[in-house]
Amino acid sequence: MGICQTKPKVNEPQTKMKKMNTEQRLMPKPSRILDVNYKQIPNKFRRQATQRRVQQINQFDTDTQGLFGLTNLGNTCFLNSSIQALSNTQPLTDYFMSQLHIKEINPENPLSSQGNIVKSFAQLIRLLWQKVDQYQYDDMKVLKPTQFISTIGNYNPIFAEGTQEDAHEFIAFLLDMIHEDLNRIKKKPYVEQAKFIKFPTNEDAEQEWKKYLSRNQSIIVDLFQGQVLDTLSCLTCKSSRYCFEPFMYLSVPVLNRECDLLECIEEYLKKETLKGEEGWNCTNCKSRRDSNKKIDLWTMPNILIIHLKRFKFNSQFRAKIRSLVKYPIQNLSFENLVCTKQIEKPTYDLYGIINHSGTLTSGHYTAYAKNRDDLHWYHYNDSLVTPVQQPENLSDAYLLFYFKNSVEEFKRQTLEGINVSQKRKTIKNTIVIKQTILNMQSQQSNSNISDNKRNNNNNIAPSISSQAQKKMLFRKQTKHFQIVKAQEQPSFQQESYVIQEEN
Repeated sequence: MGICQTKPKVNEPQTKMKKMNTEQRLMPKPSRILDVNYKQIPNKFRRQATQRRVQQINQFDTDTQGLFGLTNLGNTCFLNSSIQALSNTQPLTDYFMSQLHIKEINPENPLSSQGNIVKSFAQLIRLLWQKVDQYQYDDMKVLKPTQFISTIGNYNPIFAEGTQEDAHEFIAFLLDMIHEDLNRIKKKPYVEQAKFIKFPTNEDAEQEWKKYLSRNQSIIVDLFQGQVLDTLSCLTCKSSRYCFEPFMYLSVPVLNRECDLLECIEEYLKKETLKGEEGWNCTNCKSRRDSNKKIDLWTMPNILIIHLKRFKFNSQFRAKIRSLVKYPIQNLSFENLVCTKQIEKPTYDLYGIINHSGTLTSGHYTAYAKNRDDLHWYHYNDSLVTPVQQPENLSDAYLLFYFKNSVEEFKRQTLEGINVSQKRKTIKNTIVIKQTILNMQSQQSNSNISDNKRNNNNNIAPSISSQAQKKMLFRKQTKHFQIVKAQEQPSFQQESYVIQEEN
């Protein structure tokens, strides 16, 4: 059983570790402690990769944690592999090892589990990463996720009934529930999603993201969520509708041949034609029309989950696509795939994989993950955990987990952060505009000097039209916002506010 069978030293009594207090075992390493008001979470994968050389695969680092297996309780391999992949998402584990969730649980959120799911998940993560002496590995190498599965079953019974389920669907459900349990917005304001008739700008995208953050802020938003632009175009009247959407993973098609991951992503971003009942209900034609649908990547997340759509369902058949998808281990780049220039370089390194072997009706899930302590790769097959070589181009790869490798920290998403950015832009623009006005005044002064004899006045005040032009110039290049109360909403909605440009 690989590293899990490390034997105790003869000269060291095992009773010492058995007497260890449970709380002492569960204490996180000091380097993982975060504050509840964190502004960023360190990207430890990137830092460790540059700070030390990776050890040989046959060496066992006695300080390595996170190597516990999970017992299969009856068709729970989909759940076990999902937990192991999320457990090896380093910034997420740092958050729970620091117990920040305790202070951020939002029990009043009607979309949440009142904190029950996130507390159960956090407890399991802390058990998987508990600090245990190597001499006790024989007794504690496998955990039973009984309590966690029971809690999940209270809110989505399908994942606790002992039937074969989909790992992607489970992860989507779990991350949604964790987000709602930890949503930092206690009272969500009423906002309306903007629909643009012209291709939007970066300012439009920022305002839509600000609307989203006014209702949704959590560790899940900080790490996993980005922004896409969704476009519908009517093939009859040629009108278009653009709107921004948050996303937490990319579900990309798998081609019916050997291909590269970038080919799958490019296929996902291609224009798609919708016909008949699937067409767009065009707001200009006032009826359903054949249309084109297009998705553009606008802002990329810190942690990127890519779902390879291997299961194909239609009215004629159901099948699993077994084509090999070649994926990069390092430097997966989206620089040529995003439609706007990113503040942070959108390049990613792989740290986790969930595999599905077998058929559509009978299969098995396992996970591969890069350990954040020793930077080795491990294979998680339910209760069995073994060190492996770097898992390149696995034919059964189903979910790929990447972290952004261009940053030292993963930043917290806040409205204040956006406002600071906007203020900096405004200050910069104001300096440019003030300099422009000074230049205009200087030119006016020079003109006045040349006309001095005729006007007999060196202090001619700017004309009304000149002042108006300056004011228009100033207002054109800077934006001032004020918060105004929204129009009255129905009584069941909370008091809301919208952002409106100052007149």
